[in-house]
Amino acid sequence: MSCTPPADPCVSNNVTARGGQLGILIAGVTSIVSAGSYTTLAGLLTTDLVKQLGWSVTSIGPGIALNMILYGLTAPFAIYAMRRFGIANVANIALLMLVAGSGMALISHPLIFNFAWGIIIGIGTGCLTMAYGSLIVRTWFSGQQGAISGYLVASSVFGQFALLPIWSEVMSIFGWRAPLIGSASIAALAILVNLFFLRGAEPTISHAQSKRRAPIGRALFLGLLGASKTWTFWVLVALFMICGATTNGIMWSHFTLAATICGLTVTAASSVLLLVGVFNVAGTTISGWLTDRIGVQIILAVAFVVRALTLLSLPFVLTDIFGAEIVTFAIVFGIMDVATVPPVIAICNRVYGEDGPAVFGWVNAFHQVGAGAMAYYGSVLWLEYGSYNPLWYASGLLCLLAAVIVFASRYQARHMLATN
Repeated sequence: MSCTPPADPCVSNNVTARGGQLGILIAGVTSIVSAGSYTTLAGLLTTDLVKQLGWSVTSIGPGIALNMILYGLTAPFAIYAMRRFGIANVANIALLMLVAGSGMALISHPLIFNFAWGIIIGIGTGCLTMAYGSLIVRTWFSGQQGAISGYLVASSVFGQFALLPIWSEVMSIFGWRAPLIGSASIAALAILVNLFFLRGAEPTISHAQSKRRAPIGRALFLGLLGASKTWTFWVLVALFMICGATTNGIMWSHFTLAATICGLTVTAASSVLLLVGVFNVAGTTISGWLTDRIGVQIILAVAFVVRALTLLSLPFVLTDIFGAEIVTFAIVFGIMDVATVPPVIAICNRVYGEDGPAVFGWVNAFHQVGAGAMAYYGSVLWLEYGSYNPLWYASGLLCLLAAVIVFASRYQARHMLATN
């Protein structure tokens, strides 16, 4: 039975823009890479802001925390705004916010930095998360949901990790402002790419359907209310909270510090994250390709089990030597790191139809809740035990729990595939 969701009879997916579907994919990838380049930049910036300007971590902590919160919560609202005002229009406004926020953050004042990084850049990146990628998939690539999701997720991870060592090197030469200018330049380029490739590509909505549309706020919460009544939604929430806790929550916030405590240099730690980002591309691409061909529960279970094994091995491979053990960890963890996203995007689109991208936005918000909770409790574990090993063990056990949830929901996963 086909896994492709039924087409909306009131919507015509116009792909007459320059480059057709390839041009749309290029525009989506460029925007997502741009937003991703900001998400892991906070650790580098705060280190240098404390060193060069003498700011305290607590003085800029509110902006960092607010950025993570808005990164997760903005996405569902952005999806409905894109449907109402145009995908390209909202994406370009978000990119302009990134450029403007970067410019404001260049001013050497903690209050301005907190406002720019926390609110302006937080909202800008939140508009261009993988919920945006999910909307692109549903709008223009309904017959290739898994594969295209894989490409877009890979672009997000590339922006997050592959650019990090470059920004680290640039910052060591030119100072803390250089990475902000670099990320803003990528955002400006993404605006030009959108203007070129997305012109004339917006889906055409019939007059009758536009009259039936509810206001954005009402539609947004009606979609959430409807999804929250289904068992599938809460299974995905549980899985993505664990996913966020065992990826962003540890790798963005704790890995570099843990590596330096073990004796690795910051450059070596950034190189490990670079490998994670590079092999994410392969992992998400393969996961997306498989999502169109096999049961999603198999992909999710394998991803969580293998991730668990890598995390449980970390206390033994993370030493002061940048050798084959830690490189192997980076490769395997990278392949499985975001391999969970394409199948979850496909589930949301298959089960919730037109509301799929927005539902994924809400699920992804819980991903950030899990990440934030682990970022906090990771520090608590470090203070309590004087070692990061308990954090790695706890993360591995959480991944095994996620695999159990997947297997316990196998009947539901089959239903997800069968209903469409």
